[in-house]
Amino acid sequence: MCLVRLGVITTVLRMNLNEDIRSRYRRKTLRSSEWFIEYCNVNHRLQYSMSSYLSIVFILYLTLGYNLSQSQSKHFIDGTLPVNQDNEKRYNPYNDATNGEHRDTTQPSTGSHFNALLPTSSPDDNYFPINNLSCSYSNHTVHCSGLSIYDIQPFWFPNVTETIFLNDNFITTLENFTFSHVYNLTFLDLSDNSIEVIEIHAFEGLHSLKTLNLYNNKLTFGDSQDFQQIFKPLTSLEELNIIQDYQYKVGMYSFRFLEQLPTLQNLALGYDLETLYFGEEFRKMSNLTILKLSGNVNYIIDVSFANVAGLRELQLDTMPYLSNISHNAFSHLTHLKVLKMNLLQFSSQYAWSTLSPLQGRNMSEISFNTVSSIHTRSDPRIEGYITRDDTKYLLNICLETLELINCKIYYFTFEAFQNIETWDKCLMNLCISYNSLQGSDAVLFRIFTLKSLKTLKLENVLRPCFQFTNFPRSISGQNIKQDLSHEYITNKFNHKAQHYVGENSAIGITPAFQVVRNHFRSSSLISRHEYIKVSESIKSINLMRFFYSQSMRDHFIFQGAHNLEYLDLSDSGLVNFTGSLEGFVSLKTTILSGNTIKVLSKSYLDTFPALENLALANCQLDREFMSIHSGRLFQNLTRLQQLDLSSNLLNYLSTDTFMYNKHLKWLTLAQNQFREIPFSLKYTPELEVLDLSQNSLNTIDMASIHELENIVSGSGHFKLLLSGNDLSCGCNNLQFLQWMRSTAVTFDQDGNFTCTNKDGKTTYTLAYSDIESLWRECTGVIYFYLVLIVFCLYLIGCSIVFIMMKNKHFITVYILKRIFGIETHTRRDYPIDVYIAYSDTDYQFPCNELRQFIEQSLGMTTFLIDRDLNASFDLALGIVNAINKSWRVLLVCSESFLREGGWSMFTFCSAIYAQSPANPARIVALVHRDCLPLLPMELFGCINEDNILHVSVWGMTYEMKQMLTTRLNG
Repeated sequence: MCLVRLGVITTVLRMNLNEDIRSRYRRKTLRSSEWFIEYCNVNHRLQYSMSSYLSIVFILYLTLGYNLSQSQSKHFIDGTLPVNQDNEKRYNPYNDATNGEHRDTTQPSTGSHFNALLPTSSPDDNYFPINNLSCSYSNHTVHCSGLSIYDIQPFWFPNVTETIFLNDNFITTLENFTFSHVYNLTFLDLSDNSIEVIEIHAFEGLHSLKTLNLYNNKLTFGDSQDFQQIFKPLTSLEELNIIQDYQYKVGMYSFRFLEQLPTLQNLALGYDLETLYFGEEFRKMSNLTILKLSGNVNYIIDVSFANVAGLRELQLDTMPYLSNISHNAFSHLTHLKVLKMNLLQFSSQYAWSTLSPLQGRNMSEISFNTVSSIHTRSDPRIEGYITRDDTKYLLNICLETLELINCKIYYFTFEAFQNIETWDKCLMNLCISYNSLQGSDAVLFRIFTLKSLKTLKLENVLRPCFQFTNFPRSISGQNIKQDLSHEYITNKFNHKAQHYVGENSAIGITPAFQVVRNHFRSSSLISRHEYIKVSESIKSINLMRFFYSQSMRDHFIFQGAHNLEYLDLSDSGLVNFTGSLEGFVSLKTTILSGNTIKVLSKSYLDTFPALENLALANCQLDREFMSIHSGRLFQNLTRLQQLDLSSNLLNYLSTDTFMYNKHLKWLTLAQNQFREIPFSLKYTPELEVLDLSQNSLNTIDMASIHELENIVSGSGHFKLLLSGNDLSCGCNNLQFLQWMRSTAVTFDQDGNFTCTNKDGKTTYTLAYSDIESLWRECTGVIYFYLVLIVFCLYLIGCSIVFIMMKNKHFITVYILKRIFGIETHTRRDYPIDVYIAYSDTDYQFPCNELRQFIEQSLGMTTFLIDRDLNASFDLALGIVNAINKSWRVLLVCSESFLREGGWSMFTFCSAIYAQSPANPARIVALVHRDCLPLLPMELFGCINEDNILHVSVWGMTYEMKQMLTTRLNG
């Protein structure tokens, strides 16, 4: 019946297609070549329709058999999996970048100047349709980010809306009265659009708006009276970002409209004139305290900031053409507390030379991020070689926080930090990161002993590597208590001093700062004890990627470190942990991830009595050592709350591990090779999170299940992470699967994990919603095999069809020869051996190298249309006659041959039409690998794939010669 229907459908399809071609031919007269191409395309589409219908028949047959088996076994393997609710969230604009997550394209733009002020929203979002898209609405917040919106409709926003995100769309115009009904709106994000026009009443009614983000649009701020009226309704506006997309050269020449915003406090704008100057309109903005400036400014002069003297924070961000800052440019900013320079293309020394007017002032922060010249320097002392002349102004500023990030600083001379009396009293946070530091250890000594220093960050001074997540995570939604006011934490110690690099030493001798142990060593002590002095006020030190290689077999005694709470030495090439670190009596967090801790003393952690958080991820911990001594290693860490042992390829821990760690709350054992929970859970009654993801667990034994139940019943909440394990959901694990459905334990991925059933197939745990469904699977083996047999028959049928279609020409020749006695043609039956078809554009290779090889090496005659066809002869007829007289037709399928129409396509179709059972291997196609996607499907329908020769270059390589020899002579 199926074959009869297939024949009827094929006949109707052929009739319809032929009728369509005939009607089109009657309506429009085609040239002979165009009509021939059209006919070839139709003919080969019909051939492929046959194979498609055969596949449909087998699929219908398989589906019918599967449905029958389903009706017999009822709930045999539930194929509908519950959707992970975490994936249902279309918007999550507040992803934590520190966890390595990528930013959602629907979140507010990172180019916004007000990222820290974004409103929060509830995780339980509601949705309503907007032109077949979805905006989320919750807690008076509408998210319409990244939805390819071109026009805004007022009815999208309920009257009680307070926050609207419309960033990352294609909006070009803000029409009148769009937001007039949203009286309570306080936050509006229109960044990263293409807004060119704002109609005069677009912001009508927004009297409560406090934040407006127009970043990265195409606006031109003019001086017209109408434009000034646009912003007049914004009587409460406090924050405004109008930095535009400067690749369109919009130009900003007037800011008179800002006079309408007397309450403005925070302004981010772009300036497109050569010399920076803020006009009289800024003098009227008495509340303006924060200014972020970018654009194409070349010069900042003495009076540039005269009319914004009340600024407390100034940011110079992304100004690629800025080349000159007057030494008195900041003299008018008498109230300035924060100065930030980011992505400026001059040396950090030059930037520091502009700080002269700030001497003697009290400032909160000065930051230089990627302030460096992009040009190659001929003299290494020009940029990055810091001397006393470079730091003389900076050292005289009473500064709380200093950032020097990615400024190409590589050397500090001894005199550079010689006069640090002011910093000794004021500097609390110092960050010198992503600078390839080399220099005097005495400089490091000065930094470590600053009397007011609380946080020190000297990370990434050697090499870029894998960055480990800052340890660890949050516990029960609460951040770890570190009592730190800033993130700038760092300190560096190195037990072995290489040769001392003094103030007059050559540049580049030592790979990084080396602590001179002789400064602090007592003559009565043995050589294996190192005394290192640090400031008593310091609380946080970050030395991530600070050392190249450092042995830890000595005993380091830190003097003055009794207030230190945070120490990060991750990815610093530390080895041989057989000594000790002493003096850290208050240390709460230690990060050692990424170091090589194959050799580790059992008592190495005993000197950290107050430790609460420890990270040992990817430390190549010794398997045998951890399986025997893991209990002793953590024995004295009685306050430990969070521990990270991930990515160490561990497979066992001693059973008594964590016997003395009663307060452990978060344990990460991810990316190891544990086959079971490797410790006794009875020792961790306060455990809240256990991460066993990416291990080798098949199941959880009943003893561990009982202990997990005891924990969750005592604390009320417990989370178990099992993603990435090859769990078993076969008939032997019915109790484990049932426990997952009934327990109060929370699982990652909503408990929906991949697992392997009793037949070795991969499925999901939520496919078994109850024991009854799994029991049906275990007893429905006969139906499974029935479906499997049908599926195998389908595969066999598809394979047969595939083989027949792939070799249909040779099969046809064989049948004709055996049954009807028809003989195939030989080379002697054709006057021309090889017809070479090519594009008029790419004629050199086929007419020269290829022709010479065929004629001289293979001894075969060739036909080239440009050489052998009489100019007076009809071109179309000449091509067809030449192809019919040729033993082989060699198609040189270059990109131009496949893309251009005309005679190239006519030659292509003529060759296909000339294919016959008498000469099944007549067509040989020479195709560049980059042009394979351009090959027409008709070619695969009429020639064998072995005759499609793939080449990487148009040249007579050895491989090409061998392929042509076998195909042309065969």
